[in-house]
Amino acid sequence: MGLMRIFVAVVAMWAIWLQAEIQAAEPLAQAVFPLSFKIIDPDSPQKAPPYIVMFEGGVDRDGRDVRGPLGRLKMMRGASKMFPESNRDPGLPVVLRGIRFYGRYNADGSLAACEVELQGEYNAVRVPTQPNDMKALLAGQRTTFSLVGQKDYRIYAYVSTVKLEVQLVGDQLLIFDVVGDFNFREARSTHISKPKRLTPPPGREFLYRGERGELPNLPVI
Repeated sequence: MGLMRIFVAVVAMWAIWLQAEIQAAEPLAQAVFPLSFKIIDPDSPQKAPPYIVMFEGGVDRDGRDVRGPLGRLKMMRGASKMFPESNRDPGLPVVLRGIRFYGRYNADGSLAACEVELQGEYNAVRVPTQPNDMKALLAGQRTTFSLVGQKDYRIYAYVSTVKLEVQLVGDQLLIFDVVGDFNFREARSTHISKPKRLTPPPGREFLYRGERGELPNLPVI
């Protein structure tokens, strides 16, 4: 009888261990791509997406007045419909509309290729990312993604960089840190912004949050 009790106890412990292993693997096994999140500013009663302003005050990192070149750049991309009030800002408002994760699996269930896309109001930036970074995200770990978008209109050319630290918590994506910069060239003049870094306000652990939902298919730059 003693041996039987030991056997039952061993089987029960093995079953608990197996169930724990299955549950640990579930976030990755159940991930259905693409994963789309609307970015929400918690301080907005309308649950609107946030926007950040580069070249605040209409000056670059050296204090030079760039309102003229910025105005022409904004005319090329079009006036904001999501935030009409931002059109009067002398700087360059950049909307953080949403983030979308793409993944493709191998036959054995491992991740073969992954991409992350950050959407603005007019277009999106999509870059490849390492499968290990995507695994870390799906496992609920804080993960940092860097996105670089660039466009060359001959007379105008720009490079936009955004780095985000995010964490998947249940059905939400929490954003803890945003670092961005924006450089552009008009003819032979190059204008470089001051780096912009946003962190959570006092009393809140996260900066922005992502809510599962549909996102538009915007042109990728």
